[in-house]
Amino acid sequence: MMTKIYYFSGTGNTLAAAKRLALLLDGEVFNIAGCMQMPEYTAFAAERIVLMFPAYAYGVPFIVRRFVQRFRFDSPYIAALVTYGSAPGGALAEIAAVMKKQGGRLSFVSGIPSVENYIPIFGTPSEDICKKRLALQHDAVNAAALALAAGKQKNTVPFHPFSRLISGLFRLGKKFFVQAYTLNKKCNGCGLCVKICPVAAITLQNGKPVFGGACEHCQACLNWCPCQAVDYMRLKPGVPRYHHPDIEVAEMIVR
Repeated sequence: MMTKIYYFSGTGNTLAAAKRLALLLDGEVFNIAGCMQMPEYTAFAAERIVLMFPAYAYGVPFIVRRFVQRFRFDSPYIAALVTYGSAPGGALAEIAAVMKKQGGRLSFVSGIPSVENYIPIFGTPSEDICKKRLALQHDAVNAAALALAAGKQKNTVPFHPFSRLISGLFRLGKKFFVQAYTLNKKCNGCGLCVKICPVAAITLQNGKPVFGGACEHCQACLNWCPCQAVDYMRLKPGVPRYHHPDIEVAEMIVR
């Protein structure tokens, strides 16, 4: 069965999960950020389609919502897998509602525990915690692959009013978050942040990155900067960043 996996990833957690799922199901992976450059109403067809993305403030990332709203999905079996650190919240219920509004239906949904990577609030995960969470992610992807291969149906998810509130506040605050990104003196103007930004929200001006309002708040720039030159709110230079150990930065560049 032909499987196409569409993923969104900032630190590589979801990309690593998508790559493993593709290996187990003999599928293909596609970066949602790259797909967003395609003409509107393009139809993505496959015998099995899987959407994979992280939970942002217990909800669905902005770019993933737009992806589902912008394109058509021609498949009898559509699944959604959400990676999460602390909890998936209402992300699965939210993506199911977005898909339904577009006339689609999810056949299977599930959560994939991953390393918590919102370090401005939760701090840098320890080596021991990373090891444990990566093992959980590995096992969860294996379990999801078995369920998908069997055509399992699981599309009923509980409504989380608190999660919806937090997610809604997060969306409202999106335009203000970008103002909290700053550069420190370590920046060498390499431009990597421009290349990995999923929505082209970063531009180089006079050799230095400038953060724009289209920011998805994925914090790829913060975590992948080789100089740790990007700071955010209380996060200061010297604080270790995080990205998935099995993902190379070249895989994060949007094409």
